[in-house]
Amino acid sequence: MEKYIDPTSDLGFKLLFGREKISEPVLVDLLNALLCGHEGFEEIKTVSYLNNERSSEWKDGKSIRYDIMCETSSGHRFIVEMQKASQPKFIDRASFYMARGIAEQGYRGKKEEELEWDYSLKPVIGVFLCNFHVPALDRKPIVRAATFDEETFKLIGVKTRYIFVQLPFFNKREEECKNLDDKWIYNIKNMGIKQEVAFRSNSEIFKRLAEVANVATLTPEQRYHYEADVKNARDTLNQIRGAYQEGEADAKKAIARKMLKEGLGISMIASFTGLSESEIESL
Repeated sequence: MEKYIDPTSDLGFKLLFGREKISEPVLVDLLNALLCGHEGFEEIKTVSYLNNERSSEWKDGKSIRYDIMCETSSGHRFIVEMQKASQPKFIDRASFYMARGIAEQGYRGKKEEELEWDYSLKPVIGVFLCNFHVPALDRKPIVRAATFDEETFKLIGVKTRYIFVQLPFFNKREEECKNLDDKWIYNIKNMGIKQEVAFRSNSEIFKRLAEVANVATLTPEQRYHYEADVKNARDTLNQIRGAYQEGEADAKKAIARKMLKEGLGISMIASFTGLSESEIESL
C-alpha cells in the first residue's frame, strides 16, 4: 500500500495543493519557490481558493475547470495545473486558460458601477507542471515566460506570466538540490515513485508536505477516488507502452526481412536489429 500521494496524478495533485484549510501552506511555499526574486512579485503570505470552474460566456459553450485557482493577499491570481500526458496544442490551451482568467475580470454590463471600469486588472500567473516535454519549449526543467520588448528585453507589465515546469528534464539527485525550487520539483517528481518526502528532516514545510501527502489521513471517499485515479493512470500508461513495444517489434522485423532479401547474414542482422537469431530464422 502507498504511504504518500503521488503529485503527478490528477487527483493526487488536487489533494496535495487544493484542499482548503489543509493545503494552503504547501501551495504558498511552492509558489514562492517558483517566483522568488522575479520582477514584480513580493513574497506570498496567504492564498484564498477561488471557484475553479468557469462557465462559458456564450450559449452552449464549453466550461473550463482549472485544477487550482487561487488569489494571494497582494491580489495576484494563480492558475495551477498538473498535466501528466502530452496534449496537442498544449501552449494554445495554456494561453486560452490565461486569457479567460484575464477576460472574466472585465466589464460585463451588469451593474451600474461597472460603467466606469478602467481596465484595471489583477495579474494572472499560470503555473503548468508537465510530466512531459512541451515541444514548443526548450528542453530544460523550468521555462518562465512574459511579455517583453523584443529589442531591449524590458518587461512590459506583469499582468500575465507563465511558468512551465517540465519534470522529465529535472535530473538532480537529492543531495544536489540546494535551492527551494529544486527541492520542490524533486519531491513532486519523485515522492510518488520513491514513497518518501525528501528534505523533511530539517524543513518545517516539507514536514507539513509529508503530513498533507499521507494517504492514511484521507477520508475513505477521498482514498477510494485517489486509488481509482492512480490505477486508471497506470493502466493507460501500460497500454501505451505495450502498443509502443509492439510497434517497435514489428518495425524491427520489417527491417530484418529487408536485410534478409539483401542477402545479409543472420548474425549481422541480429546484431543490427536486436532480434534473436531464432526470431530472424522464423522470418
